[in-house]
Amino acid sequence: MQPFKRYITIALLVMATVFVSCRQASRYDEALAIYNKGVELREAKQNEDAAKCFSDALVTLNLCDAENYDVKALKAETEDRLGEIYWLQGLFEEALELHLDASTLSRELDRPVSLMKSLRNAGRAAASLKNLEEAEDYFNEAISIAKSLNDNNFANDVCLDLARDIYMEKEDFGKMVSVVSQAFDNDAEPYQCHLLLGLANYYLENDDEAISHLNEAAKSDKAGFKMSAYQTLYYIYQMRGDYSKALEYHELYNENMIEADHQHRSEEMQRIKSENDLKMQENALKEKQKTRTLFFCGVLGILAIALIIMILLFRQRSLRAQIEAEKTKNQFEAALKKNKVYVTALALTEQITASTLDFNLDDDSWDDFMNLINLIYNDLNNKLIAKYPSLTQEDLKICSLTRLGMSNQVIAILMNTQTASYARRKSRIKQEKMNGSEDTRSFEEIIEDI
Repeated sequence: MQPFKRYITIALLVMATVFVSCRQASRYDEALAIYNKGVELREAKQNEDAAKCFSDALVTLNLCDAENYDVKALKAETEDRLGEIYWLQGLFEEALELHLDASTLSRELDRPVSLMKSLRNAGRAAASLKNLEEAEDYFNEAISIAKSLNDNNFANDVCLDLARDIYMEKEDFGKMVSVVSQAFDNDAEPYQCHLLLGLANYYLENDDEAISHLNEAAKSDKAGFKMSAYQTLYYIYQMRGDYSKALEYHELYNENMIEADHQHRSEEMQRIKSENDLKMQENALKEKQKTRTLFFCGVLGILAIALIIMILLFRQRSLRAQIEAEKTKNQFEAALKKNKVYVTALALTEQITASTLDFNLDDDSWDDFMNLINLIYNDLNNKLIAKYPSLTQEDLKICSLTRLGMSNQVIAILMNTQTASYARRKSRIKQEKMNGSEDTRSFEEIIEDI
């Protein structure tokens, strides 16, 4: 009987092992099916339903053999997918935790493709949390793996992430230009490269280079790219004082903002239609709830459009005010051209003769000149007095003429002194009245910067 009992025990153990193995395989297959459904929902942009599928898949995988290769691999993929959705929903800490766990599993299983994807996603999440140094490390490791796999497209994409999310945030625009340029030379997506190079050169004040790249970026069929390009071009030409060009780009920005809103609403309607088709197959009762959701989305969409229109009207009003201010400045400049001090200075600039030296500037002419300088150059003389209280009225005349760009010789004649004496006087003003011992700028630079 003893051998017989032993055989029975062994048989039961074998049966139990087979049962457990079958059950484990069944759970894995169940988790895989749920995961695949989540992928389909994610591709249809049904993120909430996709997130639920991925969460359910992870729960099922936790019931499987934790040391099984396939289980670990599927868990890594599922965590990475779920982390992407969390990141889109602004759950950056939860997303980072999922991506890091996925990267640990992929590293353990020696799956470099999965590892570089999870590292890139971890970099995005860390950057969103402003953990820039940590994010930079993740991006750089992902780039290194991609290059080792000769996956240039992926490496380029991560380089652009690195430039946009890290170096732009750090305001390291030189490094940003270097990284994007390398990606561009390596056949990265051209419009995104042009946009990033345009933005970097804008902050580096390389305006001509920025304009060239931004105009190329504006050729993209993506409204978002166009809007960023046109907005930056608007700022550049506004700073240059070319208000007609600035207004042109401002109008293009507004047009593409409306187009982007239309595209967004079109995509939203397509997503909702896809959701409705699936829900009708699963449960007809949910259709009523979806209709209510659509109505709510429509109300929010109308409110969003109304807000956008209000913002656009405000910006247009602001631009008109700037244009009016420019017109007023032009009127003051026209008045300045009739002022006796300015006319005399201009005549001396063009040619110094006995006739040009025969002039008489009264106090009224000087007072009118100084008032016009204040109006044209944003209260220049009052700002000078506020910053350097020891300046005299004669000193202010010299500052005003300097701001107009008059030569030392012309200013010396107008101030009734020799050129050499004027040079010494200007030097004394800077050293004794403008903190010259501490300020390394030239006299002209000080006036220009006021």
